[in-house]
Amino acid sequence: MRIGVFDSGVGGLTVLKSLYDKYPKNEYVYIADSKHLPYGEKTKEELFSYASSIIDYFIKQNIKLVVIGCNTICSTVYKDLENKYKDITFIGVIDATVDLFLKSNKKNVLVIATTNTIKSNKYETKIKDKNSSIIVHSLATPKLVPLIENDLDTKEEINNILSNYKDIDSIILGCTHYKLIEDKIPYNITCIDSSTGVINVIDKYIKDSTSNIKIYTTGNKDEFNKMCYKIIGIKAENINL
Repeated sequence: MRIGVFDSGVGGLTVLKSLYDKYPKNEYVYIADSKHLPYGEKTKEELFSYASSIIDYFIKQNIKLVVIGCNTICSTVYKDLENKYKDITFIGVIDATVDLFLKSNKKNVLVIATTNTIKSNKYETKIKDKNSSIIVHSLATPKLVPLIENDLDTKEEINNILSNYKDIDSIILGCTHYKLIEDKIPYNITCIDSSTGVINVIDKYIKDSTSNIKIYTTGNKDEFNKMCYKIIGIKAENINL
């Protein structure tokens, strides 16, 4: 089975790695739209255009199951993409992550994500729709993605973020990049990440076939591969979209 996964950069590789670790007998094509990184500050029109170009490529590769490994895309243009590409099955990280969070039975959560994701209020709305008693704090953390993409220390920034939220019992990593800094979160705070969420919902779609991974970036290949190889042990090639 061929599965497409995409994100603005290295963050979605955490989803790809989780998928491959759990379901290795499938073909995966990953696209990092590094040329347009970061997505968090882009307009809805720009995001729809970027995502459409990637999905058009997937369709040419006979891919009909697409995992959107990007919270920003899921929070802004997910429904628009579903309406445009009716023959594609999409799995988005937000619904998968919310479902995973609700199973944790936590009551006081901080959602950290890009500016666009936080502005959409998707996480809080979906959580409150299921359980209105849960306290949901939402915080845009635009500094984190560039730090992660450039493999820089995030400890100080994370400490600054958490210093204002002393009573939380959990944190939703509302950007797939943030899985890469999970070990910087204090042990007493439960982390909910998109990679695990996607694994929980994709099972019914999986059909084993040939094992293979192809990774592409629209940006600087050498820069992208510094983190790509570190995360998944595979190097990417360039793609023009």
